[in-house]
Amino acid sequence: MSDWTITALRDAYRAGEVSPVEIADDALALIKKWNLKLRAYFHVSEREMRRAARESERRFRFGDEIGPLDGIPVAYKDLCHIPGTPTTCGSVMFEDDPPPDAASSIWKRLEEAGAVNMGKLNMAELAMGPTGRNKHFGDPQNPWKQGHVTGGSSSGSGCAVAGGMALAAIGTDTGGSIRLPAAFCGVVGLKPTNGRVSRHGGMPLSWTLDTFGPLTRTVADNALVLSAIAGPDPQDASASTRPVPDYVEALGESIEGVRVGVLGGAELSGVSGEMGAAYGEACGALERLGARLVPMPPPRTGELEELANTVFKYEALMIHGERLERYADEVTPEILARLEAGRGIDSSEYRAALSRREELIRYYGREVFSAVDVLAGPTTPVPAPSHAQARAEAEGLVASLTRFTRWVNTLGAPAISLPRGFSGDGLPLAVQLVGPDFSEAALYRIAHALEEERGGWKESPDFESF
Repeated sequence: MSDWTITALRDAYRAGEVSPVEIADDALALIKKWNLKLRAYFHVSEREMRRAARESERRFRFGDEIGPLDGIPVAYKDLCHIPGTPTTCGSVMFEDDPPPDAASSIWKRLEEAGAVNMGKLNMAELAMGPTGRNKHFGDPQNPWKQGHVTGGSSSGSGCAVAGGMALAAIGTDTGGSIRLPAAFCGVVGLKPTNGRVSRHGGMPLSWTLDTFGPLTRTVADNALVLSAIAGPDPQDASASTRPVPDYVEALGESIEGVRVGVLGGAELSGVSGEMGAAYGEACGALERLGARLVPMPPPRTGELEELANTVFKYEALMIHGERLERYADEVTPEILARLEAGRGIDSSEYRAALSRREELIRYYGREVFSAVDVLAGPTTPVPAPSHAQARAEAEGLVASLTRFTRWVNTLGAPAISLPRGFSGDGLPLAVQLVGPDFSEAALYRIAHALEEERGGWKESPDFESF
């Protein structure tokens, strides 16, 4: 499992070089060997996994493959409702709840595409936390360096994909919760445009800011998964009815002439030297590939972050407030404090934030994405901090680690994080591309060009050092 990508494994299935059952067995062996240390999974769906793998193997034997994800091991952040499986949202508040009846639309679509369900993944409590730590179920370990965080809140998603315990994972992103674990774990993570992917059957944190999206090892793999889960959904009124393009089709096309807005100077203050160098190198690579670099710091990001905080705190309390009163003593103190902060926001302030948000969305469409095709920056200012630092600086890290991600959620725009080398300590570095609404195909094309320029995916962590 540690050597496969979805694209390569699909070809191997078709050639009869390996079977879905063999791959499922391999993934399960990795989970059994390493999950107690890595803590990527909350629940492993072994029985369901073996059933799906056998069915997929039969389809390949008789030439009845049902899609590019047939037989591919996929795992889910534990706020996706899956029949017969409890959904905890990383919190004791839901630990004893029976499995919900409303199955996630994402899970249904991946089932229809033949994916093999590996189980439910670790996450920050209530999807609130950029480091991904979880005091109730155990802190996931960065697969590249023990003692360091995975990023959050989709912590298990980044860990499982980087560690070969799944070839794709579903995460959610309210302020960077797909992109942060992707960056810290050295994988590709896409936050789609709001409405591009149905949220039905997922436990919400913020109706306005939440998005579901894939984490994978490569850009092409990510495009395959998004193609399977994107599109309208009659069970989710917020899901867009726009047609879903073929996200894989444009991969490999030239990015000659693409206008890339880049940061410089004060915008990079606080960025570590190694992260800044990785970003600068990525900008150089874009230029070598024919893109045109346009100095253009994203405007009004501070205001966008403030609006995100107002909307998030108000909506999160509305969603979890009633249950919080019964479980306040059991919720992690910093999570409780962030939820309680919503009590200081009244409905008029919330409505004003939503109104201003719409103004800024129009401004970006009119002024920013008319001048550039994408914006590029670091995904995070620093590589993954240690668990010790995360404990000591829990509240401060919320703002600092989401500095380049949270403002994007206010816009509802798509953004992709992709690996860009390693620090001297062996921790992944990453860059982010942000585009206008429904520009996922363009983001994939540019990200794929950057990935190929580095020689493609070829690095897996070595757990034997753990």
